Amino acid sequence: MRLSQRLLTVLLACFLPIFAAFARSQEADSPAAAVFPAVTSYALDKSRVDLPTSLAGQYNILLLSFEQEQQNQVSSWMPAAEAAQHTHFNVRYYQLPVFPRENVLYRWWENSSMRSDVTDPEMWPWIVPLYVEQQPFLRALGIENRKEAVVLLVDKSGRVLWKSSGSLTEEKRSQLEKAVAGVTGH
Repeated sequence: MRLSQRLLTVLLACFLPIFAAFARSQEADSPAAAVFPAVTSYALDKSRVDLPTSLAGQYNILLLSFEQEQQNQVSSWMPAAEAAQHTHFNVRYYQLPVFPRENVLYRWWENSSMRSDVTDPEMWPWIVPLYVEQQPFLRALGIENRKEAVVLLVDKSGRVLWKSSGSLTEEKRSQLEKAVAGVTGH
């Protein structure tokens, strides 16, 4: 019996750290474990935005794009995001074009270009270009690649409550509506 107890102790000592590391890696891949990293940026109206803490909603739908070609994907989500904002007083949505960290001149040029594309100044506070170190940013949010736009539902602390990618489908719309209703209680 002592031999089997020793063997069990040795096996536990060897494999417990492996199981714990596996459990942590699974937890990090789940949307509930992802947290929007702290980023300071400026909306197109030139107001400072400290993400995620200064976002206007208690819950925020964030429409992230990584390439200009993904704007159609983001646009497909706009009616659902607007409906959630109009239905739930504590939900807001933002468009967050994500760019690599660049110099001031590049950021000025890119932001000026976006302002000329989005001619309604009422939309400018809700469009916040992010200039970030891409890999740590993507890793923090559990985003595996930049090939599709990503949609996040986050709380005021930045905790990711729901995540999807690509263009809106009826199934994704339903999932977003359920996620929003689940957090807002409506």
